[in-house]
Amino acid sequence: MKYVVIILIVLAVLLAAALIWTAMKRKKDQVGRERASELRSEAASTAAAKQEQEARAREAEAEAARVRARADKLEVRAAEERTSYDMTRAQQENSVREADAVDPDVDHRSTDYQPDLDGTPGHRAERGDQI
Repeated sequence: MKYVVIILIVLAVLLAAALIWTAMKRKKDQVGRERASELRSEAASTAAAKQEQEARAREAEAEAARVRARADKLEVRAAEERTSYDMTRAQQENSVREADAVDPDVDHRSTDYQPDLDGTPGHRAERGDQI
């Protein structure tokens, strides 16, 4: 009978340990479910913010593309204006050089000759140089 009591006590302890372990596992599982629910709620609330941020990012990218396209057009226009300016300046210089070549008061063969593109004749010959 002594062995039966010992076996019953051991079985009771094992049963109590199993019940405690099961209760603790259920509690841990419940805490895990609650935490998972909280995390999912947070994720759902950030989903709306994420969509808003994505829309703002797309808008900013579209604006950047528009600005780049505008800048490219302005760059082309600036290059065209520069080319036009350079051509006009070259024509003006050519005309001034031609005028200086026929003007007897301008020494266009001098080493320091520079055509005056502001409208006044370039390097004039000295009075003693004229005949």
